[in-house]
Amino acid sequence: MATPNPVLAAAITLPLGCACGTFRGTYAALPHRGSRLVCYCDDCQAYARFLARHDLLDAFGGTEVVQSWPAQIRLVEGVDTIRLLRLTGKGLHRWYAGCCSTPIANSSGSPWFPFAGVVRRALRVDDSALDALYGPAAGVQGRFAKGGCPPGAHVSASVGTAWNAVGLLARGAWMGAGRPNPFFGADGARIVEARVLTRPERDALR
Repeated sequence: MATPNPVLAAAITLPLGCACGTFRGTYAALPHRGSRLVCYCDDCQAYARFLARHDLLDAFGGTEVVQSWPAQIRLVEGVDTIRLLRLTGKGLHRWYAGCCSTPIANSSGSPWFPFAGVVRRALRVDDSALDALYGPAAGVQGRFAKGGCPPGAHVSASVGTAWNAVGLLARGAWMGAGRPNPFFGADGARIVEARVLTRPERDALR
């Protein structure tokens, strides 16, 4: 078992899980260390279509994600249900529970890179809990939204959200919050092999 990261000693533990309850985990929330985004990009929309989970998207096609560190995620039960999708050979690692096609988190392909975007629907808490921890979600990549850019959303990524992401990565690197990474073994190998979509498959989802 991986040694817990001491950075998380004061974290608030939130339940993480899939829609059917087969997969369960925990998310170690750190107040004000992270940010909430609603991403309207075509990749996130294509991912929801791949999963046949249109209910994951809001009215404008957005997916809410909490930008975090891998060390904040712990897999408890149903690990054998986890699957991995990449829209392209260089795309994000998109981890989901195959039992009911619930997205869990997005990460880079490096087991040490201190980034994990936890998908909001996998967090089994009310919005009020996330509001208290991180504040309201900011909309980004609104140019891809259905029906036009939503009110208050940014057409692409705002300077503020970009700066928050850079700060999160810098703090995570300094504190070693990229490890332990629940989606990679001690040897750096992924816990499951990735399915990489072909171009025709990807185009059909857009």
